[in-house]
Amino acid sequence: MKNAVILFFLILMGLASRSWAQFEEDPTDKELTDTFTREELEELDPLKKGTTLKRRNVQTGLFMKDYNTYQDKNRTSFLYHVNNDLTDLTGVQTLEFIYAHRFELAWVEFFGLRTSGRFEEMTDNNPSDGANTLELRESEDQVLAFGASISYRGTWIQDLVNSEKMFTTTAAGLGWYNYTSNERVLSYSGPGLKCDFGLHRRSTQSFHYGLKMSYHLADVKREADFEGETSSQRNQVLSWLTFGFDLSFYF
Repeated sequence: MKNAVILFFLILMGLASRSWAQFEEDPTDKELTDTFTREELEELDPLKKGTTLKRRNVQTGLFMKDYNTYQDKNRTSFLYHVNNDLTDLTGVQTLEFIYAHRFELAWVEFFGLRTSGRFEEMTDNNPSDGANTLELRESEDQVLAFGASISYRGTWIQDLVNSEKMFTTTAAGLGWYNYTSNERVLSYSGPGLKCDFGLHRRSTQSFHYGLKMSYHLADVKREADFEGETSSQRNQVLSWLTFGFDLSFYF
């Protein structure tokens, strides 16, 4: 099912890229003084090649100097994620904010997110107290997390969908997760891993939109309720997969 969903998103974005005309940009936008030519791009290392965006003066209809996305420096992203189970999209929901800065070959992303969802959708553990098993599984819990990731952009998708404005992102990072169980009124915290894969379309020099798949895995622990309580009794393993809608702005 997950593979089918991913394939569906690839096809959807490919069709969207074909149906959109080349974007036009207001002629009052600041001209780029150090844009790479196509010949210069071919001499660059493949990892340094970006996406070439054509710009057109809306008054004269003439094309302006190309902009290459390898020159991007800073980005802010706003994302809304839903559950990977298409029959229960609201079982997990996430609001995420990302600030990213590009270095020579990769981006460094700083993320913050808030996730809400049912216990059974976000954890790998089975409830231990049988009397409240159903209540625990249906408990609407929350996760707050922040951290940093390393992200890489890829352009292989351009040949697949025949569009220079399409690209992919792959990211992996570490964060600190705080999990609140509403049913048991308990709070857990600990380190976690976050992995992302995104498919995007760069519509203008300052904006892109797309889809993103995110996987989270965190090992969180609460304070002991009584002396001698073991670590395993206080431990909770968080694990969930979501699909997100991405809106990003470059500056």
